[in-house]
Amino acid sequence: MAARVCRVVPDVVAIDRAFDYAVPDDLAQLVRVGTIVRVSLHGRRVRGWVVAEGVESFAPPETLLPVIAAVSEGPPMR
Repeated sequence: MAARVCRVVPDVVAIDRAFDYAVPDDLAQLVRVGTIVRVSLHGRRVRGWVVAEGVESFAPPETLLPVIAAVSEGPPMR
């Protein structure tokens, strides 16, 4: 079974694009659209927002970095 993938927009001023990350099983229940997460980007741990989940990445699954942590739940589901 393929790993679940989410798309994250990092909270970094100079970066204006989204990146794909693998969602570890222990975070699967916490990571959804709107969740604020901690991810690795160019060797730094940065905050970012999940903007899509269950996406099919163009990158090979084995190259995706995992989401490190779920920081906040984000806005409530409607």
